Amino acid sequence: MIISDLSGVFSLEGKTALVTGGGQGLGGAIAEGFAQFGADVAVVDINQQTADEVAATITGLGRKAVAFRCDVSKEDQVLKTVESSIRALGKIDILATVAGIGDRAMAEDMTMQQWKRVIDINLTGVWLFDQAIGKHLIDRKTGGSIINMASIAGQVGIKTGNANYCASKGGVIALTRLLAVEWAKYNIRVNAIAPVQFKTPLVLPLLEKPETVKYFLDAIPLNRFGEVDEIVGPAVFLASQAASMVTGIVLNVDGGMTAQ
Repeated sequence: MIISDLSGVFSLEGKTALVTGGGQGLGGAIAEGFAQFGADVAVVDINQQTADEVAATITGLGRKAVAFRCDVSKEDQVLKTVESSIRALGKIDILATVAGIGDRAMAEDMTMQQWKRVIDINLTGVWLFDQAIGKHLIDRKTGGSIINMASIAGQVGIKTGNANYCASKGGVIALTRLLAVEWAKYNIRVNAIAPVQFKTPLVLPLLEKPETVKYFLDAIPLNRFGEVDEIVGPAVFLASQAASMVTGIVLNVDGGMTAQ
């Protein structure tokens, strides 16, 4: 598809997005960013209050927004949330699966409960929303964009007690590539974003330890952590017509870490 007028190539006007983990951190920034570029947004989060607050910000931008509480690891809640979002907004064109947690312990000490909880939310939660929205997009026959939140931790080893987290994000990357290939025939583009450490509620507690800060910064050529707003551009790119020929990639937003 050749776009004759490139001035609107990043526009999301007329599109509707669903963002998990949309009540805070990277998910909140992406939800608001999508709205700033013209999309209506379903904000999904485990915390109803923060989801409501982001939705209110979006309506203040002149876009339509709804907020839903959902445990992304529970299939019944996911299906209900997707159904309610479609009913409220009419359709979903863009999915961003950002919900995720960490539960750290060194590998030899990690419990099965820690392992399962992180895998259930970070990987199974992505799969459940990908499948549900994928079915919706296939039925509509209009194509769409799915953006899964991976991590540099799914690509490189790190020393901070994250066996469960690294495994979950590596799984997200593999799932992204598989779905990109399977669903290309439906014009459903599936990509992942893999950030380095950003200043989010998930990461900020780690930054209280000077030795951890040094460990992270020494591995990042730009020598700083990401600011949450810096995730918006990559997400809007992958959601928009600017990325119409882009599927199956892992877009590293990592200050150069994986280039080494």
